[in-house]
Amino acid sequence: MRVLPAVDILNRKCVQLVGGNPDNKVFEDADPLTIARTWAEYTDYLHLIDLDAAIYNTDKNRDIIKNILSEVKIPAEVGGGIRSIELFGDLIDAGADKIIMGTSAVNNLELLKKIKNEFGSDRIVIALDVKGEEVSISGWTQESGLNIYDTIKSLEFYTSSYLITSIGVEGRMKGPDIELYKKVLSMTDVEIIASGGISSIQNLKDLDKIGIKKAVVGTAIYTNKIDLKEVRKVFG
Repeated sequence: MRVLPAVDILNRKCVQLVGGNPDNKVFEDADPLTIARTWAEYTDYLHLIDLDAAIYNTDKNRDIIKNILSEVKIPAEVGGGIRSIELFGDLIDAGADKIIMGTSAVNNLELLKKIKNEFGSDRIVIALDVKGEEVSISGWTQESGLNIYDTIKSLEFYTSSYLITSIGVEGRMKGPDIELYKKVLSMTDVEIIASGGISSIQNLKDLDKIGIKKAVVGTAIYTNKIDLKEVRKVFG
């Protein structure tokens, strides 16, 4: 099991939200770079998300993202508002290892095809945020009308990994949606990254047991429910 600490940036601050609601924060800190440096002491990969770009289609945090990529010497995947091949390439040039595409991957297949042809599927992570069995888009603010399982099958040619978040458990510290991940694992060979609700090392063990080998962890490490030093001891 490989844990990817989440550095989510909203209004130029590092935050953790409950249920994706910008008005419901369980953590807020004005210095995302210092937070990223701290997690980099205990892990070998970061998960960077520009929430303003995802929700409000602004670029007010892009300099912070680029600064983290420059200053923190471990690989990172970057997401939030990736709506053009130019921005995709700009973030790759800035040092991102992979780019996370959410709404644009679901809504704009032509863009996804162009990016795959230009950069290769190995650089693409497709984020699918799930409420029930429906994919949510635009920072969880809109319903897509698309079934999660149909979407997984239709897009697997274009991606190296699916980042799957169960919105109902995100930020609520109630554990991940194990049944969702079991079903997803049974239907695709694409790597699955789990996100949402992970609140203990036992949750990570449960995910590892069913075959999930990467997990994004946010609230649990910010509220000291999961100690990354202990994660290293358990999983190596």
